[in-house]
Amino acid sequence: MKWHPLPAFKPTLLLLAAVLVTGGPLARRSAAMSVVAPSFSTLVARAEQIVRVQATAVNSRWDPAGPGQVIHTYIQFQVLRTLKGAPQATITLRLLGGQVGGTGMVIPDMPAFDVGATYILFIAQNGRAFCPLVGVLHGSYRVVADAATGTERVARANGEPLRAVADVILPIEASAPPAGSVVAALQRDEFENAITQEIGHAAP
Repeated sequence: MKWHPLPAFKPTLLLLAAVLVTGGPLARRSAAMSVVAPSFSTLVARAEQIVRVQATAVNSRWDPAGPGQVIHTYIQFQVLRTLKGAPQATITLRLLGGQVGGTGMVIPDMPAFDVGATYILFIAQNGRAFCPLVGVLHGSYRVVADAATGTERVARANGEPLRAVADVILPIEASAPPAGSVVAALQRDEFENAITQEIGHAAP
């Protein structure tokens, strides 16, 4: 397998390491992205759109980028509820990186999405930024049903429970949480109500 460094990307407030992998599947990278974690109020304020969505398709392709090409991944979502921004039936997000055939472009700590899963997303600069989520991993929350009760609760991008809205600013560790820990998380309605209240407080 050959590793080909790509030209450096230097988005504001981020240090991004991108590596092109050829001749094999995507490899895990130990390097991490440096992100300034937003507070809950900043997360809501900076988002152009806040939506609850269900992922319907994930596709990657080569796109022109200056004199060369880069891989982007496009995630299609059905919009279930719009909390901020103009209502849309569907949304497609563009993220830098992905895999096309035997070539993969690895972006450390880029959010991942599973077809069929439901998320609450804080979106900004879609189609312009390398990651269209406020705070990268801090802008994606998976909605998970409690196996015992069916109650929908909110998990952070690494699967750990979001216990309070103030916790969105906490570091997101790579390690997965223990099974069943989602019962400690906020209910989906509690999280969405907090978002709409924050939007109302910020309104002129």
